[in-house]
Amino acid sequence: MFSFNNPVEIKFGEGIFTRLNEFVEDFGYERIVVAASGSQVKNGVVELIESLLGSKVREVVTGIEANPTLTNVESIASAMYEHDAHAVIATGGGSVMDAAKAAAASYMQGIGADELFGHTDFTEALPIIAIPSTSGSASEVTPTSVISDKENGLKVPLAGKGLYPKLAVVDPELTFTCPPNVTAVSGIDVICHALDCLGSIKSNPISDALAVRAAGLAFRNLEAAFLEPENREARRNMSLGSMLAGVAFSQTGTTASHAMSYYLTSHFSIPHGEACAFSLDEWFVINAEADSRLHQHAKDIGFEDAGDLVRRFNELKGKVGLRLTLKELGIGQEAMEDIAEETLKQANMKNNIAQLDKSEIVQLLERKEG
Repeated sequence: MFSFNNPVEIKFGEGIFTRLNEFVEDFGYERIVVAASGSQVKNGVVELIESLLGSKVREVVTGIEANPTLTNVESIASAMYEHDAHAVIATGGGSVMDAAKAAAASYMQGIGADELFGHTDFTEALPIIAIPSTSGSASEVTPTSVISDKENGLKVPLAGKGLYPKLAVVDPELTFTCPPNVTAVSGIDVICHALDCLGSIKSNPISDALAVRAAGLAFRNLEAAFLEPENREARRNMSLGSMLAGVAFSQTGTTASHAMSYYLTSHFSIPHGEACAFSLDEWFVINAEADSRLHQHAKDIGFEDAGDLVRRFNELKGKVGLRLTLKELGIGQEAMEDIAEETLKQANMKNNIAQLDKSEIVQLLERKEG
C-alpha cells in the first residue's frame, strides 16, 4: 500500500519562462514580491520579470546567501508585509527558493523568522511561483526548505505541505549561464536526490520509477553540461532530471547522505551538493546490502549492480571537479565522531533503509579518510 500526491503545477520547456505573465494572470495575483539570486539580476532575468509583469512586481529582494539564513527569510517576509503581497516569485537556485518558502510560511502564519526552527506546522504559506536557474535542488517541486542559523552553527530542514510551490516554471534556457562549478555542485545533487529516494523506507513504485529516470538522465548528461555549458540537450535533460528527482523525493524525503551533509555544510562550508555526494557512494552500497532491490535499481539506471554504480558515480565526481575524501575536504579525523553524532540527530536519517549506529558511521568515515 502507498499513496502519492504532489500538488505543484509544473510548466516545463525551453522558452516557457516568457509566458510568466500569462500564468500569473491565471491566478489573479496583483501584488508580487520577487526573491532573486544575484546572478538572476546580473543576467537580466529579474529585469525581464519586471517587464513581463509590470506594476504587479512591488519589490525585488536580493542578497540571499548560498545557505539561506533567518535574516534572508526576514528580509523577504518584510517585503511581503510592506506590500500586502498576493504571492512571491522565487528565481534562482535552491537557496533563493528555500528562503522564499520559509518567508511565505512566516508571513502567512504570522510568526517571526526567529520562530521557524521551533515551529512544526507548515500547512499554510503565501503562494509561491518557483523559477529555478540551476539543475539540482528541485526546491520548485518539494515541500521542504533548508535554512541556516550562522550564529549557532545550525542548518535546519523545514517541511510541510504549505511549502509546496503553487507553480514551478522550469525553463532549461535559464541554466545556460550557470558557471561550471555551479553546474557540477547542483547537478550532482540530482543523483543524490534520486539515490536517496531509492534508499528510503518510504519509497514506492512511482517514486522509484521517477528516481531511476532522473538518475539516468543525470549520469548521462552532467559531464556534458559541465564541459559544454551551451549544450542544449544536456541542459534540458539535467533540468528534467532535477525536476523528476524532486517529485520523487517529495514523497519519500531524503535519507542518509543528506543527513550527513548538513554538518559538513554548516561547520566546514562544503557546498550542499558536494556535501551530499561525499558519502552517497557508501550509503547506497550499505542500503543495497540491506535491500537487494537497490541492485535492480542500479541495473535499471544502466549499471551492473550497486557497486558498479558507485564506481561510476565517483568517476563522475572526479571529472566535474568534486572532492572524494575527507582529506581533500580539509576535514581531520578528530571531526569524525561529531559528524557521526550529528548525522544521527537528523530526522531524514530515520528514512534510511539501513540504520547504522555511531561507531558504524565513524567506520564509514574512516573509509573516506583518504
